[in-house]
Amino acid sequence: MKKFFAIFLCLVFIFFAVSPSISFASPTKNKIAVLFILDRTSINDLAKYNLPNIKKLLDIGSLALMNTRAAGSYSEPSSYLTIGTGTRASAGEMGSLCFNKDEVYGYTSAEKLYHLYTGKLPQEGNIVNLGIQDLINQASTLNYTVTPGLLGELLKRNEINVYVLGNSDIKTLSGISYKRYAPLIGMDKNGISEGDISEDLLVKDDNSPYMVKADYEKLYNKFVEYSKNGGLIIIDPGDILRADVFPKYTSPSLAQRYREKALYESDKLIGKILSDLDLSKDLFIVVTPYPSNQDIQINNLITPVIIAGPSYSQGFATSNTTKRQGIITNLDIAPTILSYFNIEPPVEMLGHPIESIKYQNALGYLINADKMIVSVHNARPLVLKSYVLFLVIVLILYIGLLFLKKEYLKYLTPIILGVMTVPLTFLILPLLGPLSLYLNIVAVVVLTGLIDGLIMYFVKNDLDRLMVISLVTTITIIIDLLLNSPLMKNSILGYDVISGARFYGIGNEYMGVLIGSSIMGTMALIEKYKTKSVKILGFTLFTVAFWLMVLPQFGAKVGGFITGFMAFGSTILMLFGVKINKKTFLIMFISMVILLFLMFIASMFFGTTTHMAQTAIIVKSEGINSLFQIFTRKLQMELNLIRYTIWSWVLIISILVLFILSYRPTGVLKNIFKNYKYVYYGFFGSIVGMLFALAFNDAGIVAAATTCIYAIPPILLLLQRNV
Repeated sequence: MKKFFAIFLCLVFIFFAVSPSISFASPTKNKIAVLFILDRTSINDLAKYNLPNIKKLLDIGSLALMNTRAAGSYSEPSSYLTIGTGTRASAGEMGSLCFNKDEVYGYTSAEKLYHLYTGKLPQEGNIVNLGIQDLINQASTLNYTVTPGLLGELLKRNEINVYVLGNSDIKTLSGISYKRYAPLIGMDKNGISEGDISEDLLVKDDNSPYMVKADYEKLYNKFVEYSKNGGLIIIDPGDILRADVFPKYTSPSLAQRYREKALYESDKLIGKILSDLDLSKDLFIVVTPYPSNQDIQINNLITPVIIAGPSYSQGFATSNTTKRQGIITNLDIAPTILSYFNIEPPVEMLGHPIESIKYQNALGYLINADKMIVSVHNARPLVLKSYVLFLVIVLILYIGLLFLKKEYLKYLTPIILGVMTVPLTFLILPLLGPLSLYLNIVAVVVLTGLIDGLIMYFVKNDLDRLMVISLVTTITIIIDLLLNSPLMKNSILGYDVISGARFYGIGNEYMGVLIGSSIMGTMALIEKYKTKSVKILGFTLFTVAFWLMVLPQFGAKVGGFITGFMAFGSTILMLFGVKINKKTFLIMFISMVILLFLMFIASMFFGTTTHMAQTAIIVKSEGINSLFQIFTRKLQMELNLIRYTIWSWVLIISILVLFILSYRPTGVLKNIFKNYKYVYYGFFGSIVGMLFALAFNDAGIVAAATTCIYAIPPILLLLQRNV
């Protein structure tokens, strides 16, 4: 009997080993992921034009607006390369020279040129990137890890096929302008991918831009051929790009007609491809790597992405990179594709897999969100510069009047209070919806005047006025953070989705505002009442503000932890009678470092999705040198900001004002601090916060400057009583 079972098991093993229909291979090998390039398309195009298959896709898939930022200057090749690397990358025109190996470029074949440049020989069916070494060289100049071809390389190592189809070439009388960016997404680290991006996929058409268009039948047939092997298939018809750059040759009405035709043709191809896919197991992503020329002119640099497949449903796409419904980044595409094929994204990919949030009308919601995002982006530079310039002028004017016309200082009181009110105005301004640049300016002036006027009317004492402004600002920020920052996300002083520096948690601007307003507002309140219960209330407010800056669900801001710990800590110790000296300060600093280290270790092992956790994972994977790279990058950013941002002037002028007041009028500043000791405690804590914000934040100059908004004005208002 035992011998029988042994023979039986051997026969079963042999059967499974030789049977062509049964395989023990990884199930990922039969998976299909399609990345369809719908370039130069806006969220409004999806609603404006008749695109039945895209609308069908929206009924079953998730929609998002995508930040398209890359490293260095804003360019189309860089945006494509960034998608393929999963981290912000830079590509020049040389880096986007991709050809089928048998195609001729210049005086010889692409194969020979590739061999000349790299010393490697491509295989049959390969697409070669002639500028791969240029891409590698550019990546090496960045102070963080960038690997051109990372997505394709990881898929290749895991035996997942990658195919690239189509091009956006433009033919003119002067020759061919090669626009073959799609291989930048799917190539491996040697600049090699498979597929067809040749002129064979174009067909002559007298009614299309440049009298050429994609051969959609060939594209579809190639897709059918490659899909039998499974893997990632990247398709770029190219007609939308050609239509987008053609308007300089034709009338606006014809340009729109060509654009509509290109979108409709792509939509038909999407429909044919979808009919061959099973979205219960296959993945389909429609992505716009780069915005249209028209959108670029109005600074609308975010583009639509639609994703459908297993685990995706009608609604918003999101990711842990942004933690915002309907907002993702181009860093998230590669991790999403890798995760679909059961491949763990490497730590150098700074994005996260895309997830889905159910919602009925994501398109309508995101069209309105797009307007708000563009409104904030366009208003932000001029409005903030105007505010900072006004603040600097007020400080200089105050010093001038102090020495020349002291009796006029009282007229500056409402203006100084107004300066303190503006951050609150910026926070509630989004309630008015998206506004034009000039309406934003008018709204800021009117709202600030209204808030300031109400406080001036109902509160008669200057110290009480600054207390009210500061505490109302603090409480509004805290409530907004607890509600997941609906106002801060759309505030001129909050985030800029298009710039993409931060998407969630508290940013440097409002971090400084929260620290400064909470400290000075609370100290003014204690100065007024001086009761134990008010001191406990102040301690509670500091604790809430501090944890809202550092808890993971609110962003776990490392710079906020350091700055808040030292600023609030110094103020609390002084409030409860502890003298601040070198020893006390050193103990507090060491305690902060120990707590920060413990948080860092916890982030490394518990896998949260905060900036601190991502840093911890990078250090765990790449070693301590990566931490120095991050520090160097942040230091360079800080030095650049100090040199170029207008916020530097706030800090410089504030320091000069304090320096002058320390000596003239003689002894007046000392008397103010003697008579208002709690205000002095708040002032000291704010100055500590400014210094640590400047030293330990990657845009610390901004946080330090916004802290100044609440540290200096109380001193100026109290000074008027003593001169």
